Amino acid sequence: MSFIDQFLRDHFDEFALDQYGLGKRWETLLLTPRFATSRHVVALVFPFRHSEPALVVKVPRQPGDNSGVRREAAMLAQLSAAVRDSGAGVPRLVGIRDVGPYTVLVETALTGLPLDPRTVAADLPAAVATGAAFVGALPCTQPAAGNVDWYQRAVAAPLAALEGLAGPDARTNELVGRTHELLAPLRSSQLPAVIEHGDLSHPNLLVKPGGALQVMDWERSLTDGVPGHDLVFYLQYLSESSEQAFAREAQMAAFDKAFGKGGWALEPLSSHLGMRGVDHSLLPLLVIATWARSTATLADRLAQEAEADPTQGNGKVRAALQADRDFWLWRHVVEAA
Repeated sequence: MSFIDQFLRDHFDEFALDQYGLGKRWETLLLTPRFATSRHVVALVFPFRHSEPALVVKVPRQPGDNSGVRREAAMLAQLSAAVRDSGAGVPRLVGIRDVGPYTVLVETALTGLPLDPRTVAADLPAAVATGAAFVGALPCTQPAAGNVDWYQRAVAAPLAALEGLAGPDARTNELVGRTHELLAPLRSSQLPAVIEHGDLSHPNLLVKPGGALQVMDWERSLTDGVPGHDLVFYLQYLSESSEQAFAREAQMAAFDKAFGKGGWALEPLSSHLGMRGVDHSLLPLLVIATWARSTATLADRLAQEAEADPTQGNGKVRAALQADRDFWLWRHVVEAA
């Protein structure tokens, strides 16, 4: 019996797992992502002889690296009621418990058809509409007037953490400095805080019949996110999928087609920002901020590995940056500006 199966048996009554179709027998499929920034082992739990999973269990890959699952649990507890009326889907929190140095998260599984690149390419307007509706349904958590020091918290601090983890690296330091210069007007602007998923792309997206988006994997989420961040990230994913852009040069070209002069993504993004009460003139700056902030999440995702091997930590971070699509998009938008 696996660690996860034993955990479910130990907490079967406490979590009322029978209401999810689990009886004395179930089947568990372990997913162990191999890329460096993946922090968790994920298990899909299927009721016996069922083809669709009922539950998802997440366990940190490294002992003590529990912030991601705890953040996801806290977010799911808030989100269920917030998006219920929109028809969009998020997992429901089933339970979370500590087992030694590991925090184990159990949540409901989402079902639907994957919103993968092929599906996006087949009907781009539908994909735009379903994503814009989902992001628009995520609630504001703080009005602009009360969202004090948002730039320091959402932009400056994450970039400083990334610089610290990368160590002496002139290219990264120069990019951070130039980004702060470009975003100077944004620093003095008042923006509301919003729920932010942080990774709206395949394989985190499913679509129900009728078009309602189902979004999983909330470990990078924030309750004090920046307006437009999720939609910029999502629309770039759609552009890459529509253009079948999987190499770096093609991804930059897909960005230009979506967000360059006359780009098709500008209208839905502008409409969303208007709904949030954000001045249209800030749109280009929020696009830059999206890719700087998304790249900066590497600091959090790679911190455990850097601590485990301090002699290699800076080098691993720099290598991860060079391999990261978001880093190249960040460079691209800053250089274009």
